[in-house]
Amino acid sequence: MRSRTWAIGLGSLLLTTVLALPARANQLLFWRLDASQNRLEFKTQGAIAPQAQLIFNPQRIVIDLPGATLPANRSPIQGGAGIREIRVGQPEAGITRLVIEIAPGYTVDPSQLRVEGPDATTWQIRLQPALRFAGGGIVPPRSPVTPPPSRQPQLPPPRSPQVGRQIVVIDPGHGGPDPGAIGINGLQEAELVLDISQQVAAILRNSGLDVRMTRTADIDLDLEPRVQIAEQARADIFVSIHANALSLDRPEVNGLETYYYASQAGERLARTIHQSILSSVSIRDRGVRQARFYVIRRTTMPAVLVETGFVTGSEDSRNLANPNHRRKMAEAIARGILQYVRQN
Repeated sequence: MRSRTWAIGLGSLLLTTVLALPARANQLLFWRLDASQNRLEFKTQGAIAPQAQLIFNPQRIVIDLPGATLPANRSPIQGGAGIREIRVGQPEAGITRLVIEIAPGYTVDPSQLRVEGPDATTWQIRLQPALRFAGGGIVPPRSPVTPPPSRQPQLPPPRSPQVGRQIVVIDPGHGGPDPGAIGINGLQEAELVLDISQQVAAILRNSGLDVRMTRTADIDLDLEPRVQIAEQARADIFVSIHANALSLDRPEVNGLETYYYASQAGERLARTIHQSILSSVSIRDRGVRQARFYVIRRTTMPAVLVETGFVTGSEDSRNLANPNHRRKMAEAIARGILQYVRQN
């Protein structure tokens, strides 16, 4: 299924701003900005599982803390280079939210963003190297952090494929609070496609390609940041990997589907990957199709979306739950990509 920001070691701390409060049951105890490292640190009394996403207009990083209560002191933290401010709120009962508002002239590469922690109560978000200067308005630095020196457009123009080393972006669908499709025996799309995608990336890197992944952990990533990762990397190929679903009442529906948007190059890529899978993986053929899915419609390089089977299908769900089948699927997708690169 197709849909729409992450991952988690705490080193020595140089604290420039601290908000500390007495503890209550699973209260957000403090949040603070280490401006010298452009790193947000926060701690709760009880264990939590932060859920982070990147939101646009205005651009901001949102971290939800399910089950954490608001502190009494909610004064915002004024940011350093690239950060306008950090504030805390409660969008709904039972969820405390930290918002990092990005300063004008800066952009965030979600693939470089990490939410990390040594335990389930102590966390940090490293904003470097994810935070990049992209031109436009600038908030003067409040710390020794030096913004990247070059001015780059946020969205580069369409490009022709490189003659040399190819850049491939692999996009595992869904993630974080969005598990994607849930199938027979609770099979979750986001977990399956992350495993397949990581294996595809490893094979392609071993074959000499420059591979970027939109996510490398069970994190939430919206659709536009996935496109941004590919565009900012000036990728030659974009492959989004998903698993399909219908109703659990339709276990007879199984099979492989591969989608492209409109370009001839996208169609060639889709057909090459599709045929590579069919030639080496036991799966029904539901064809190569055109579609207007956001990530293949908004990217400027040849882009496809591969539906690796139905988690609600009696055949596909059994196969997708099998690590050996997922390995074969990853190998077949990687072979198709490599064949396309050689032919184009």
